Amino acid sequence: MVGKYDGLNDDSTRGFKKPRELTWVTGVVLAVLTASFGVTGYSLPWDQIGYWAVKIVTGVPEAIPVIGSSLVELLRGSSSVGQSTLTRFYSLHTFVLPLLTAVFMLMHFSMIRSIRSSKRSDVI
Repeated sequence: MVGKYDGLNDDSTRGFKKPRELTWVTGVVLAVLTASFGVTGYSLPWDQIGYWAVKIVTGVPEAIPVIGSSLVELLRGSSSVGQSTLTRFYSLHTFVLPLLTAVFMLMHFSMIRSIRSSKRSDVI
């Protein structure tokens, strides 16, 4: 909810224009990270639904010319979906994504704070 509100607020106030463009980019990265939490978490029960979701999601990059098959192997850990894929998704879900989210949240909030403080100094 907060992310949707923030995105709508950025659209209505032109938050993607100077001097806020980097703040907007970090917000978009946070939205992608949030979606990635959903994708990686969906696979963790490793039932039929999770298996096929992983198979479909990791198969999407295969359509990219030249590097598609390499990306699929990087995501899956092998040429097919298996235990290495589950291990990679678990690691992403529990270690990598939380760390990246914390870093980008700190960046996002510090940029918002610096823009607000510069606005205040203009008024005074």
